[in-house]
Amino acid sequence: MGSHQHAVGVALFYGLLLFGPANTAHAEEEVAEEPSAPASTEEEEEKPVATFGGAYPVRFARRPLVLDEGMVRADGRLTVGGVPGSGTFSALDIGGAVSPIDKLEVGLSTELTGNVPAPGGNSLITVIFSPQATYGDIPIYARYTYAESDVAQAAVDLTLVLPSNTDFQLAAGLPLRIFELFGLFTLDANLGIRYRNGDKYAAFSPSPSKNTVEFTATGASVTNITDHGYIEIGGGVGVANVGGGTDVKNVVEIPAYLGGGYTYEGKVLADIFAQFGFTPLMTANAPPGRDTFNVADDWYITVGATVHTRPLFGRNSRPKQ
Repeated sequence: MGSHQHAVGVALFYGLLLFGPANTAHAEEEVAEEPSAPASTEEEEEKPVATFGGAYPVRFARRPLVLDEGMVRADGRLTVGGVPGSGTFSALDIGGAVSPIDKLEVGLSTELTGNVPAPGGNSLITVIFSPQATYGDIPIYARYTYAESDVAQAAVDLTLVLPSNTDFQLAAGLPLRIFELFGLFTLDANLGIRYRNGDKYAAFSPSPSKNTVEFTATGASVTNITDHGYIEIGGGVGVANVGGGTDVKNVVEIPAYLGGGYTYEGKVLADIFAQFGFTPLMTANAPPGRDTFNVADDWYITVGATVHTRPLFGRNSRPKQ
């Protein structure tokens, strides 16, 4: 009986040795066969943003409201448009900007990110060819970003326009940029106020005041079709307090434009762009003799380019090799 129990014990011992590892291996195979969670879903949800010079986005729709610290931008544009009477308006504008410290951009230009395009004849070097050859006005601006997050930025603008050709102007603005809503388009908005001393609204009154105040609300949508190609559409509304004569009403102007461009990335970052629009498309409370839709006089076409350098100084600059 003892030998029989001993034999049974030995058989059980070897059975455990044989079937135990097999069952363990089978269990491990079952665990291995279970579908595993994706290694990283964030990589699929968030595509890396193409950058230039360290952190500046290549995509036009992802650009910040100010240049990165140490970056320099040069810009030029050729504008042709309508004017009252016969002939056309044509001008060449060349300007630029720099970011001397973080979140601050200063320049002599009208090519600010997120702004509705300004009329031709405004820049550091501006030559008006027609209808009469002359030099244009010189805008000096500063923009500071006071709030930002991963999805939006808000800034404040101050602009002084030296009247080399037309009117003295002093303006302030509050630009806002919301980046790629729903992964489709970037929304730009800007509230502004402008003091003007000049003759822009002289035709609106028999005894006009040279001092006017204009309130503007503008916006645009920017969509990058690829990292390098983009389209944009925008417009707004402006209300000018035209004083001086009796029964003078506030003038309402509605600009509109459509544009697009291509970004080249190399040792520099360059945007080549074209825009078509009206300044304005519609004028309400216009003086007698001026049409509400005076598109024959107010159209314009602009072609131009901006060139950005890598950070040349500051914390983002790279030491020379």
